[in-house]
Amino acid sequence: MDRKEFETIVPALRDRIVSLVGRMVSPGSGSDMAEDVAQDTLLRLWSRRDTLDSYRSVEALAMVMARNRTIDLLRSEQPGRCTSIDGIDSPDSGPDPHQSLEAGEAETRMRDILDSLPSAQQALIRMRHAEGMEIDEIAALTGSSPGSIRTALSRARRHIKELFLQQ
Repeated sequence: MDRKEFETIVPALRDRIVSLVGRMVSPGSGSDMAEDVAQDTLLRLWSRRDTLDSYRSVEALAMVMARNRTIDLLRSEQPGRCTSIDGIDSPDSGPDPHQSLEAGEAETRMRDILDSLPSAQQALIRMRHAEGMEIDEIAALTGSSPGSIRTALSRARRHIKELFLQQ
């Protein structure tokens, strides 16, 4: 699937995903989660764009991906979840626990900060850093100029840095 085809199906898919997630979650938390799941799903579809033509229905694939992502998010919010201890190493075999704890806390803080960003900034950061897309590709996909993408990325990074240093 090429970029133009993808861009034509995205608005309808986004609306369907938001609607699906809205029906699956409680009314209070539904809108934020729906937008997050829609963005996540569309980014995953974009990363699979070369193989989308092999599916009978891209819309069905998107709905299954969105439903599964929503279920994962709902499960992660449940208190009292049990975790298996089968994969835990002995205390002597790993890195320093204090360093691991600090690294884990920093990663959690960073994930929370990224989740708190406006959806446009999240999408730009993910496209550039998670997907590894070039500035020109992002500009073409979003219909913006490369200069405006650089500016928006710079602002998003500065915002992330400020939030990270505040906490």
